[in-house]
Amino acid sequence: MTSYEVLEMVINKLNLNSSLKEELKQFAGKTFQFKPNNSAEYYVSFSADGVAQISRGSNQKPDTVISADEQVLSDVITGKTDAVRAFFMGKLKVSGDVFLSQKLVSIVKKAIQ
Repeated sequence: MTSYEVLEMVINKLNLNSSLKEELKQFAGKTFQFKPNNSAEYYVSFSADGVAQISRGSNQKPDTVISADEQVLSDVITGKTDAVRAFFMGKLKVSGDVFLSQKLVSIVKKAIQ
């Protein structure tokens, strides 16, 4: 399963959970670009009502860009790998608003529990 497919499942869970959607409202208008080293790019954007949407391709003005190998991205999304540890080990690169991505990771963790 690709990181896109894994994240798509997580986003579906987030969008169905009213309390998590409420937390996602802080990301209104924000975009996270994902760049797997060995797969196609995709991005996640958020509407004012907390709904997350995943799309294939690249966004013109992402707030955060996250790059890693496909497997590392999948493992971070599912919680098998700690995002901060992967970042400090150089396996995960984040440019733009790093703190914004940390906030998103904490909400995603709630969805996968």
